[in-house]
Amino acid sequence: MTWGERAVQVWQVLLSAADQRQTLTYGRLAERIGLGPNLLAQPLGMVARYCVMRRLPPLTVLVVQADVGRPAEGFTWASDIDFAREAVYRQEWYALKPPSANDFTLIEQMSTDQPVG
Repeated sequence: MTWGERAVQVWQVLLSAADQRQTLTYGRLAERIGLGPNLLAQPLGMVARYCVMRRLPPLTVLVVQADVGRPAEGFTWASDIDFAREAVYRQEWYALKPPSANDFTLIEQMSTDQPVG
């Protein structure tokens, strides 16, 4: 499975969590998509960058460390986690066209392109 396809899985799981006003631990998210928790950085980063590019609330704020109930350092795409989480809960996610694996891959490529010159 490609990283873009993994990002689609993460997106789907997080939309369900947002709809239920829940958070998920990294371990639980990893279980749900059949991936080791240490391999979540790439698909979570893709989802986070997609949200930024589309001016959406940071969906990845719903993924938290089991011991502290907050996103891991480096996965904080918002300065106010509580405000961001509420914005995620209020967003009408199911009204949006869902991203494809290709959408995530394109966003990833755009974010890593270096200017020439």
